[in-house]
Amino acid sequence: MLFQITTRPDARQVASAVRRGLRPLLLTARGLGWAAIALALILEVATDGGPYLTLLLTGALIAVGIPMFLVNTGTRDALRDSDLTTYEISDGGVASSSLAARHAYAWNAFRSVEEAPGQLIFGRSRTRFLPVPTAGLTRAQIDQVLGAAAGHGVQVRRA
Repeated sequence: MLFQITTRPDARQVASAVRRGLRPLLLTARGLGWAAIALALILEVATDGGPYLTLLLTGALIAVGIPMFLVNTGTRDALRDSDLTTYEISDGGVASSSLAARHAYAWNAFRSVEEAPGQLIFGRSRTRFLPVPTAGLTRAQIDQVLGAAAGHGVQVRRA
């Protein structure tokens, strides 16, 4: 099995992959932020009123600002070298190469692979992943890639 995909990174797909890759961190930040907002509102109602605006603004910053910053920064970093990229998926693993760099990973370097609209997201750790566009691959070929990943012990999450 050897599949080769050559394309330029798509900003929407990269942002989607960043959101999926950072999901635990983003959910934690949002939860803490909403908890701070709720606490500020409860304190405002339960007491005779006080300067809880700081707590309210801090909660909003944590719930909205930090996730936006993380996703935007991750997307910009991934698109910095937005050259034409070739992805190769074989029995040995997954490789990506552009004019700037070449990276090759054996199947055992991945913890998971998640099927997302228009791409496969190969997870290496909690925050490190390799999004591979599936443009040009048929459904049967995508299933073959996911089957190969599962056969090498990689956790597969299908759409």
